[in-house]
Amino acid sequence: MFPYEVEYNFTLTIVKEATRLFTPAYNSHKNIETKESSSDLVTETDKAIEKLISSRIKEKFPEHVFIGEETVSDDGKVVFGNNPTWIVDPIDGTMNFVHRYPHTCIVIGFSVNKEVQFGVVYNPVLDHLYTGRRGYGAQLNGFPLCVTGETKLNKALLLCEMGGRRDEETLAIKARNITAVCVEPDACHGLRMQGSAALNMCAVAAGHADGYFEFGMHIWDMAAASVILSEAGGVILSPIAGEEFNLLKRRVIAASSVELGTVLQSKIQSIEYTSD
Repeated sequence: MFPYEVEYNFTLTIVKEATRLFTPAYNSHKNIETKESSSDLVTETDKAIEKLISSRIKEKFPEHVFIGEETVSDDGKVVFGNNPTWIVDPIDGTMNFVHRYPHTCIVIGFSVNKEVQFGVVYNPVLDHLYTGRRGYGAQLNGFPLCVTGETKLNKALLLCEMGGRRDEETLAIKARNITAVCVEPDACHGLRMQGSAALNMCAVAAGHADGYFEFGMHIWDMAAASVILSEAGGVILSPIAGEEFNLLKRRVIAASSVELGTVLQSKIQSIEYTSD
C-alpha cells in the first residue's frame, strides 16, 4: 500500500472542492492584481483557492508545513525541510485563466524529507487529472502515463515559456535559446508555449511533448509535476550540466530521456534567478 494513501486521497477530495471555486470564476469577470511584473498576475480566485486548500490541510494535518504561492508572495519565505510539506499553486497558468485559455490548473504536491511523494495536477477546463505517486506510477484520468523516450533533438517536440521577467537581457537569452534548439541542421520538430509549468511537465509525462525547459518558475510550479514526470519514466535535470536538479533553484529541463535532456543542456544558456 502507498504509505501516504490518506494524504493522497485527501488531496483528490480538496482538488474537487477547489474546482467549485475555479469553474464559475473561469468564465466570469476577474479582479486582477500584478505582482513582480505586468505579466505576473494574481486574481481573487487564486487567493480564495489557496485559502481553501490551506485551511483544509491545517484542519486535517495541523503539524504539516504548507508552502503556497500566494502565501509566500505575502511574506517572501519558503521553508522547505524534512517535515511533511504541502506545496501548492492554487492556479498555475493564471494568465491563461484570466484570458480563458484552457491550459490552467490546480497543483498540489506533498513531500517528506525533501522528496516529493505524490503530485496532483488538475485542469478543470479540460477535465484532465494528472496524478503521480512515488513508486506507484503516474496516470491521466486513471490511465497510465509513459514518456515517448525520444532521444534525438531533431525528432523532438519541445515546450518553453517567455516567463514573467521581461527585461531586454533576459529576453535576449531566451531568444538565443529558442534559436539554439530550432536552427538547422539539428532543429527540433517544433516549439510550443502553453503558459503553465506544471502542465508542460505533465505533457512530457504523457508523451504529448518530448522536452521542456524554463527559467524563473518556483517550487510550487514544479513539485507536483516532478513526481508525475519521473513516475512516467521521464528525467528532470538542471539546465546546468553537472548541477543536481533542485526544486528551489527555479530552473528545469524535463525530458523524455537522459540523452535528450543532455542535448538540451548543451544547447541552452541558463538564466540566474534568486532561489526560493
